[in-house]
Amino acid sequence: MVAGSIYSLTNFYGSYSKKTFRVAEPDVTITVSWNSVLFPIKDSSVQIPADRFRFYGYAEFEAACDLKMDLHDFVGHMKLVNGKPLSEGMVLDEAEIASTRRILLHVQTHGGPVMKLCLWDKAAMDFCLKFKAHGNTPSVILVTTLNPKRLGDNNYQKFSFEI
Repeated sequence: MVAGSIYSLTNFYGSYSKKTFRVAEPDVTITVSWNSVLFPIKDSSVQIPADRFRFYGYAEFEAACDLKMDLHDFVGHMKLVNGKPLSEGMVLDEAEIASTRRILLHVQTHGGPVMKLCLWDKAAMDFCLKFKAHGNTPSVILVTTLNPKRLGDNNYQKFSFEI
């Protein structure tokens, strides 16, 4: 995506935002899925303010840690899955995931540091099934409604996200 560009989105779902846990300030939320398509529109006369739609970077996650406020969306490149670097034809150990009931991902935002994303229980199994069903080894992940938490003291910090 390019700043200032207009895009068309097809195959999406729209719903009213919950007041308890806001994903965004607007009253509605747009949900994308595997078959959603986003493509640029050229020569559009529509002007959209730049601060109305954006993904959060590292600084915003760090500022939101442990506040239990708005939930964030996250797009990043997966670097490690359960401690193993991504490789073509990578196979996840379903028995290990079923016994530990979690998957630990190392994910990097655009231009930011690598952060840890821990998926628990059903989210871990869903990730495992989607990862396995994908034809190639996926490297980009979009996760919605994250609750960032800081683990450790001020000298050594990790970030964990609950979905």
